[in-house]
Amino acid sequence: MVQAIVLVDDLDAAGRRLESMGLTVSDGGRHPGRGTANRIVAFAGQYLELLAVVDEAEAAASPQGRPVMAAWARHGPGLARWSLEPRDIEATAHRVGHPVESRHRLLPDGTTIRWRCVGVDAAWDEPWRCAFLVWDDPRHHPGRPGTVHPNGATGFARLEVVVPDRAPLLAWLGGGVPEELAISVGTDPGPRALFLASPEGEIPIM
Repeated sequence: MVQAIVLVDDLDAAGRRLESMGLTVSDGGRHPGRGTANRIVAFAGQYLELLAVVDEAEAAASPQGRPVMAAWARHGPGLARWSLEPRDIEATAHRVGHPVESRHRLLPDGTTIRWRCVGVDAAWDEPWRCAFLVWDDPRHHPGRPGTVHPNGATGFARLEVVVPDRAPLLAWLGGGVPEELAISVGTDPGPRALFLASPEGEIPIM
């Protein structure tokens, strides 16, 4: 499953914008020690994450916050990164040569959400790459089933990603390309457009 991360400067305003488009947005909480927070648009297995730096000093002091600030400095708001959920995170780490990291965030009600990830910092630096994430407790998966969107959106129809060359991406992915991923070769690599699926057709988001 593909997930997409959008950098914004104001989480509340960005959330209201998506709600005005007929999407259900939830408060994803804070990333302790990283100076960031998010909002989540959930689908069944997929999700769109709105991510913002909410404490610049904390983010600047954090090894995980600094890549977010650097991405903002390079491109500003908009689609910034994407992720996949592999079947075997340990095997994925071995294949791509990056360690498995444990991360967490706190929901507004105090619940701790924990996951393991591979290649997040590499994906911030070179956003044509995806990061790989798996959740410790499936009940806390951001793309939880059952979320209803007033506009009828059911998930990602297409995420368009520009790559410098197809071969490095295929090697990073380990073979197949998710069906909702549309790849093109260009000079400004990274995720560039997202369309949601609905009974009425595709809905452009970014």
